[in-house]
Amino acid sequence: MLRRHVLGIGLAALLAVSVAAVASPASAAGSAMAAGAIPQPVLDAAEALAGGQVVAVTPTFSRKPTTRKPVAAAAENVITCTARAQYPHASTGGNGIPGSIDGKADSWCDAPIPYIGAQAELYQYVPGSGFYLVSVGSLNSGPGNKTYTGVAFTICQSVPNYYVTKGIHTYTAPGGYYPPSLTLTTQSPIVQVTC
Repeated sequence: MLRRHVLGIGLAALLAVSVAAVASPASAAGSAMAAGAIPQPVLDAAEALAGGQVVAVTPTFSRKPTTRKPVAAAAENVITCTARAQYPHASTGGNGIPGSIDGKADSWCDAPIPYIGAQAELYQYVPGSGFYLVSVGSLNSGPGNKTYTGVAFTICQSVPNYYVTKGIHTYTAPGGYYPPSLTLTTQSPIVQVTC
């Protein structure tokens, strides 16, 4: 099983990962809470689970400069990848399991690379305790630039509950690109699901 690695701000700067400015899970759900949709303890638990991470990131790989001075990368020498954790949802049976709640993680790049990996984890809120891991999906991976989707699922319950999907994304750059590889984590906003 692919192990999770938390990508810290210092490491992100070191690896030259460019991060898209996207709201955090708690702030994304915060506007919903203002309308009375999500209770504060659920928001706090999602924020704790995220650990200050962003919802979506766009890592890039570029040719390693040959000098020690900063060099602007030409557009043709940059590979942009995308990492996304989808909203948990009741499965319709297509790419999931009928009668289940699915959480999906997607990984892809705009040019072929040697390795792209996606794995999903599904978390359920337990009142008074926070979000707990209820499912770890299998790793979906391979070369190229197609979308790889990892799926985690759990059995539907007849009562509404809050869920969050975490995605674990791994990329290996082609030779001559920097950084050589990246592993990062994304998290979906909070969703209340009833089956």
